[in-house]
Amino acid sequence: MRVGRVVALAAWAGLLVGGSEAAPPAPLDPKGRMIASSPTAGSIIMAREGAARRLANPKCAEVFREFADDRGRPLQEKLDAYRLTGPEYLSLIYFADGSDEGRCGDESVLANTRPGSRHVAVCRRFARVYRDDRTWAEVVVIHEALHTLGLGENPPTSFQISTRVASRCR
Repeated sequence: MRVGRVVALAAWAGLLVGGSEAAPPAPLDPKGRMIASSPTAGSIIMAREGAARRLANPKCAEVFREFADDRGRPLQEKLDAYRLTGPEYLSLIYFADGSDEGRCGDESVLANTRPGSRHVAVCRRFARVYRDDRTWAEVVVIHEALHTLGLGENPPTSFQISTRVASRCR
């Protein structure tokens, strides 16, 4: 294994577990390797692709400037430190089946994560929502991406976050 590849893999691992904010960009994930095999994997891959297309629109990407982490810093500052765009950043988030996790017991929850974690637990009902309303599923992916960059909740509420994302990204 070449040294450059080792450095890139180390940077990727650091980003995945919430490492240095100034870490270099990690390799992108065009084939969905950052999505664990699960009953929802196909819908997550497609929703992530749709969310990336939405975030390529500057109006939608403004959500990274409108929301801030617990220190009051706009989330866009983290993307800038990583030297990544919103669509590129989505490929660094690890999506896995979260059906056995407590939050999925709440019928209103489609996915969840902790602020700053790049691991998103996806509930089984996400696949049904994607089938019925792809736009909403893509909004959920963007909503969770904001949390992975450090956005907390309450305030703003989950509803407020999703409403803002939907209004900017539909």
